[in-house]
Amino acid sequence: MTNYRRILTLAVMGMMLLSSCKKRATPQEVALSFMHAIQDSNFDQARDYATKESQQVIQIYSIFDGRRSDAEREKIRKAKIEVVGVEENGSTASVTIQNSSANQKEILQLVQEGGQWKISLTFESIIPNYIPPASQGLDSTSILPSDTTAGGVAVPAVK
Repeated sequence: MTNYRRILTLAVMGMMLLSSCKKRATPQEVALSFMHAIQDSNFDQARDYATKESQQVIQIYSIFDGRRSDAEREKIRKAKIEVVGVEENGSTASVTIQNSSANQKEILQLVQEGGQWKISLTFESIIPNYIPPASQGLDSTSILPSDTTAGGVAVPAVK
């Protein structure tokens, strides 16, 4: 019985040692895994590779993806994705991806979060002409004076 306990203890310790030595994914590996999850419309998996701040961006992207035609989705699934450049700078990195479906290069920004590389997305990265909302309390009436020459109706001044 004593030998059985020793063997069992050694086996458990060995498994713990091997699991704690797990290699951390590189920025390149995270970028490819993220892009493949997006390619497969697997947004739950894509969220695993993204920062906490990027979760809402992925949710909005999934809505856009749901509006694609089957032909568009199939083109995305069949696209060849390859890493063509990686730059690491301390706790940040950028990975350049060649995407054959868009026939262009895309640069993914990564940051270390909890010791792991994560994709950092912004609304600008998925919506090309995105303009962030103005600060609270500011609107066109507080920035521009009103023109009251329109018969008593306040009309914002045009410069």
